[in-house]
Amino acid sequence: MLRARSVLIAVAPIAIAATAAGCGSGNEEVSPTELVQKADAICREEQAKFDQIQAHAPANASVAADRTAELIHVSEAASSDLGDLEPPEDLADGYETYLEARDRAVDQMKRGRDAAEKRDSAGYAAAQTAVAKAAEERRRLAAALDLRICGASARAG
Repeated sequence: MLRARSVLIAVAPIAIAATAAGCGSGNEEVSPTELVQKADAICREEQAKFDQIQAHAPANASVAADRTAELIHVSEAASSDLGDLEPPEDLADGYETYLEARDRAVDQMKRGRDAAEKRDSAGYAAAQTAVAKAAEERRRLAAALDLRICGASARAG
């Protein structure tokens, strides 16, 4: 009982700090140049993590599902960081459209993960194909914002 109480006491300040940090918009207003620098840095980190996760082909459906789940986590974290950037008003609509395209790619990755968990190789392949097929749209949207790293590959970015 004493141990559980000490864990709660230790966790409480962390939870309070995390809640306080979540207050407010959380968005960082950036100039067009800062948008490119910061967004591309986020995407560069995302791509490095993707490369690490995908260094070897998955041995089976279970490993494919686990790796896809890791990729989803990386993509969602990057999308969250990208969403914290508030571009100038004249770029806001294009940036939002780019973020929505990323979200659609993550949705397809989730379909792929679910298919892999069910050992549905056709469903897994279809989801991978959908992510790759929509990559050109993400590239185009990123290029319209002068983002060089974001959208540079067939990944969620």
